[in-house]
Amino acid sequence: MLVGLSALSFSFRCGLVGRGTPRAVPAPMDVDDVIALAVRAGLQGVALPLALLPDLAPARLAALRERLALCGLAPVLDTDVVDAAALEVAIPVAAALGASVLRALASPVLEGARVAFRPDWDAYLDEVVEQLRAVRPIAERHGVTIALENHQDLTSADLLRVVEAVGGPCVGVTFDPVNALVVAEDPFAALQRLAPHVRNVHLSDYVAYPSHEGWRLVRCALGEGDLNLRRLLVLLAALAPAAPCQIELVSHSARHVRLLTDAWWRGYPPRDVRDVLPVLREFAAPTRSRDDDWRTPWERGASAEQIALYEDQQYAASVSYLRAIGALARP
Repeated sequence: MLVGLSALSFSFRCGLVGRGTPRAVPAPMDVDDVIALAVRAGLQGVALPLALLPDLAPARLAALRERLALCGLAPVLDTDVVDAAALEVAIPVAAALGASVLRALASPVLEGARVAFRPDWDAYLDEVVEQLRAVRPIAERHGVTIALENHQDLTSADLLRVVEAVGGPCVGVTFDPVNALVVAEDPFAALQRLAPHVRNVHLSDYVAYPSHEGWRLVRCALGEGDLNLRRLLVLLAALAPAAPCQIELVSHSARHVRLLTDAWWRGYPPRDVRDVLPVLREFAAPTRSRDDDWRTPWERGASAEQIALYEDQQYAASVSYLRAIGALARP
């Protein structure tokens, strides 16, 4: 298994959280800092947001590609919501960096709250398909796979629909197990359905806190949360062994999954309750109460130093966990 670091694990220190506000980190990390963190931990890859690259000049991209190769890091490039014009720029950039995977999103939806974004979700997916079809020849020409993520919006059925409708070898899936839970889907069943198309994986974990409307999912270090990561890694080794994985500990804001409300479910077609029961059992298993403080340091208004330490500690603990279970070799 090839394990890397997503720069989004340090979304505060990279200047992405709080950007343009007084709470933004005063001196954000750059690409070189992210590479150094991955190298020191003995990781084998790095996922970089397009927005984090200093510039897209060919000479700069060539120098960055050379540095990544010298460090033994396989790159993945992260881009935003699917848009043909933006992908026409991002695909050649990914190829110039030596990245065979370009991670993309289908929508800006978070927390599974689809109906507020587009009441006709099927029609929206048709638009996503058309955007991807438009750039499929460019992706194939550059040898770059656009890996659409289940980013708190797409179910496995949605992903299969899009990937199969676009067709070709250069459209696949970025799989995040916690995001599957956000759309009320068992992550292990979702992975089994998506396995033939999985080209990239986010290693994430979460802690669930109950609310009157559902559950809040809060970021945590790998191995310190409620997800059965050992089971996930066994499945990945069997079903998608070639897919690069990145430690991705992203959101500094708890994700409130309101799946106990009627309004939340209006964004989805009817589902057999037996398909949802594994998710309800997963969320209900911990003994936390509604009165427990679920807030991250960012949500509590902590200082920049405390938030940076929060990111550092979770990353270090995640690396230690992966080493302890044999998923990551010691450097």
